[in-house]
Amino acid sequence: MKRYDKIVLFALLLVFAFGLFITARSAMSTYVTFADAKESGRTVQVKGQALAGTLQELGEEKYSFHMQDDAGEVVRVVAYGKQPDNLLAADSVVVKGKYNGSEFEAQTILVKCPSKYEAEEHPEEIKKE
Repeated sequence: MKRYDKIVLFALLLVFAFGLFITARSAMSTYVTFADAKESGRTVQVKGQALAGTLQELGEEKYSFHMQDDAGEVVRVVAYGKQPDNLLAADSVVVKGKYNGSEFEAQTILVKCPSKYEAEEHPEEIKKE
């Protein structure tokens, strides 16, 4: 293998490793509060609860709601696309996006709903046939 080929191969491996690192880092992003999100100015994930009675349709494929983060701060969240059917009934909501002025603009919304499949108590004795 020629010296030039080795340098090109090494450069490609370095670029691949850097891309893998960036992808893994963004996939493992943690939740922040709205205060931290405002300070950073970057795309982040905020976990909290959507507040009942705050959902507003702002036009076709655009809506807003108020969300309280785990630190207790309430912020208006604006989102685009089809709203999740169970947004206000969810146990928790994760919004991924960034601040736009005084509002948080969500790119994606994930809802965690209460489980419909609660386990029943196991009977003491199971009849065998």
